[in-house]
Amino acid sequence: MYKIAFDVMGSDLGPKIAVQAAIKFLATKKDLIIVFVGDKNQIEAAINETGNVSTTQYEIFPTTEFIDMHGSILDVKRKKDASLVRALELVQTKKVDGMLTGGHSGAFLAGSHFILGELDGIIRPGFMPTFPTMVKDRVTLFLDAGANNDNTPEDLHNYAKLASTYSKTVLGVKKPEIGLLNVGTEKGKGRELQKLTEKLLDEDKHLNFKGNIEAREMLTGTVDIMVTDGFTGNVALKAMEGTSKILLSAIKANVMKSFMAKIGALFMKNVFKEVKTTFDYKEHAGAILIGANGIVFKAHGSNDIQGFVSTLRMTYDAVQNDVLNKMKKEMAIK
Repeated sequence: MYKIAFDVMGSDLGPKIAVQAAIKFLATKKDLIIVFVGDKNQIEAAINETGNVSTTQYEIFPTTEFIDMHGSILDVKRKKDASLVRALELVQTKKVDGMLTGGHSGAFLAGSHFILGELDGIIRPGFMPTFPTMVKDRVTLFLDAGANNDNTPEDLHNYAKLASTYSKTVLGVKKPEIGLLNVGTEKGKGRELQKLTEKLLDEDKHLNFKGNIEAREMLTGTVDIMVTDGFTGNVALKAMEGTSKILLSAIKANVMKSFMAKIGALFMKNVFKEVKTTFDYKEHAGAILIGANGIVFKAHGSNDIQGFVSTLRMTYDAVQNDVLNKMKKEMAIK
């Protein structure tokens, strides 16, 4: 049996949605136990309301505190019994195989550093979400998506190594193709960071480095892994998310303007549905903190049930495939 700790307290919508998502996911995984970490009374109320879950498939780890979205990274030290802190401690003591939270990002990063530490050779872990692409059944791993404001070429080189291992282990990609996010595809482009990173990636013959990639190709499926520094990655990620939302809103608004447009949209209903399913962020609504000494995932704080189910699935896949130990072996290769 695998065990995953779930900090259900810190997300925007409270523990009820998180518990409902976990129970839904447990119905598909008979080899999994979820440890709900948080306020016992609220967790039990959510379980009783949702029902349809075996008592052998969950445990409750009660806590008296939690860190909400208005909290601080200092709360990791001040709130010793916070659900986020306790969930990370369960990973550190190996009482669970992995954890996830929808809570405060800064506190999650600080807690991971102080409680778990990093893999050998890693100084700055990075957030690695998964992007859907235009290529059927191909996703792109993207990192760092905002765990750091500053990175070194060595950081990005390590991200490529860890992401390549993750892609092989969890996604089953035999020889993951790696791209470096840059302002152009030609060699030698970008700032000093990109130039030095390109050199490191190009010289590492263990990696399948394909060169520089522009931001316009983030969803095209050109590569399996796209690496960048955390500041650039976070800006690119939010720009892409914002553009997607505006585009969908614009299409909907224009469809509603005329009767003929509504008729046309009716004929295109299946097409719209397929596109929405492919690019629905709720199907990829989480990111692993890659480089941390534990399998730890951050879910969107605003996740609904589907979003949390998605992040639970990602956490389960990483645990089941023993990705942490395989990344440790990768970092041991000089």
